[in-house]
Amino acid sequence: MLEIQMFGPTNVRTSVGSVGGDQLGGSKPRQILEILALSLGTPVSKEHLAELLWDGDPPTAYVGTLESYICLLRRRLGHGRGRRSAVATVLHGYVLDPAEAEVDLWEFRESARLGLGSSCGSTALSHLTAALARVSGDLLASDPYTVWATRERELFRTELVVACCRAASYALQAGEPGRAIVAARTAVAADALAEEAWRLLMQALWATGRRAEALRAYAELREQLASELGAEPSAETAAVFLDLLSSHDPRDLLLQPPATDPRDEVRVLLRLLRQAVAAVPGVHEPGSDPALARVAAELARAS
Repeated sequence: MLEIQMFGPTNVRTSVGSVGGDQLGGSKPRQILEILALSLGTPVSKEHLAELLWDGDPPTAYVGTLESYICLLRRRLGHGRGRRSAVATVLHGYVLDPAEAEVDLWEFRESARLGLGSSCGSTALSHLTAALARVSGDLLASDPYTVWATRERELFRTELVVACCRAASYALQAGEPGRAIVAARTAVAADALAEEAWRLLMQALWATGRRAEALRAYAELREQLASELGAEPSAETAAVFLDLLSSHDPRDLLLQPPATDPRDEVRVLLRLLRQAVAAVPGVHEPGSDPALARVAAELARAS
């Protein structure tokens, strides 16, 4: 049985030891294994392999070259040839046999599928946690620039954010905001514009008493959206932020005493207030805090 690691640098664990991506006979044999692993159990034609390996411009005699790479790959993995190999020969192509190989990406997907499909919150959280534990680095980190690997990373990023957000949501429901913070931060790291992840992060931070950090998260999201899209947070995100600000007793949800200096919270609030005033059309941003307070009060009365 082969255990193929696709997260982080490519690595294969065999019955006789570990084989690093740089020990598979070169970049092309390694990429062949990666491409077959992405399609675990589904045959990949020689033509399609060649299109990916040579960026749409394969050499005229690519079939012979491809077959030599396959032979080299099998030797390095210590597997036989033809249909008996984990890298099995099929009509016009090759397939990575799921009975002979496990791939961490597919283990993630199976656990995520079970978690997303479960109607039981605790069961779903357990499966999603198992899925996220599989992610030990960037997908296909050994191939940072190839077109097909970049495309696969983009596709996976969406899967990861969905799994993280659902895990964070279930963790909050279960009264485990610490786990929610970890999942939400993973989603934000994958996609800095994922508002759902930011909302869950704000709520989880608030629930652990880290109120200044929760407010700061909103400010960070606002800056990201303004910088990347020239947009403001959605009404749903703004509503979560305002709900946190208007909470009369946040300690109802606390699992530990606040760890932040109250003055940090005041600084964050002033920063947010300044951003909010500056966003009002036709209003000049005041230079001093007293002037800021006066303008904010006037705007509030006018509304």
